[in-house]
Amino acid sequence: MSILGISRGELTTFWALFCKEMTLYKREYSGALINSFCWLIAVLVPGMFFLPKMGMADDFCMLLVPGGAISWAFFDIMPNTVIIMSDLEGNRSIEYDLILPIRQSFIFLKIILVNASKSFLVSIVMVAFGALMIYLGRGFIFSEISFLKTLVILIAGNLFFASGGLWLASLMTYIFQIRNIWMRILMPLWWIGGFNSTWKAIYSFSPTFARLCLLNPMVYASEGIRAAALGQEGYISYWVCLAVLTAGSILFTTLAIRGFKRRLDCL
Repeated sequence: MSILGISRGELTTFWALFCKEMTLYKREYSGALINSFCWLIAVLVPGMFFLPKMGMADDFCMLLVPGGAISWAFFDIMPNTVIIMSDLEGNRSIEYDLILPIRQSFIFLKIILVNASKSFLVSIVMVAFGALMIYLGRGFIFSEISFLKTLVILIAGNLFFASGGLWLASLMTYIFQIRNIWMRILMPLWWIGGFNSTWKAIYSFSPTFARLCLLNPMVYASEGIRAAALGQEGYISYWVCLAVLTAGSILFTTLAIRGFKRRLDCL
């Protein structure tokens, strides 16, 4: 019996590999949540209490919660890439998975889904934790939030950054190159990608620079989740952001699988 040409045995093997990884993650989950809470507190406290004293809008902190949640998936590119590169330069345990009775492309797809699931389970809690912090600290509530849209854009964003991270790993030769990728690519993309500002604000400052920022995928992740959590007005269309992230996930997944197949000399 097969589904879309995929045998039941392959699906069973794929699911078993996915469940194994997620079971192992249970031991790390509480630590990941603590890490995310520490980071979010450090970001929100100045946004709630200090920055308004310097002229920032009182509700600026509400901008940071959805941006911070989607940023977690972006930050996970670093450790996920390091883990992959460490394995390739060390035990090469991925080669054991590649000889299993399953399509080799499914092994790389499993890596993407596992990494996306891990970061999603943290980022969804960050939204709730951040909203609670803001309510207790300033009394603001997310009155226009769409829970379904927030859930969907978080899934799309986590898949996008997980597939993009695997693609970056396929391009790396040595693990120490991750420092260059962070300083030259990831950090600039994040900092000017709308975490602490909106695309509309950037456009009001410089339309030309704002148009260039549309090449930055972090802009669509930040704008999309804010449109879902804070209401559509003032942000890039939610559906445009969702479409870009979905198309990007497909593109990076395809490129990552091709890259690793060539690198590992897969059949």
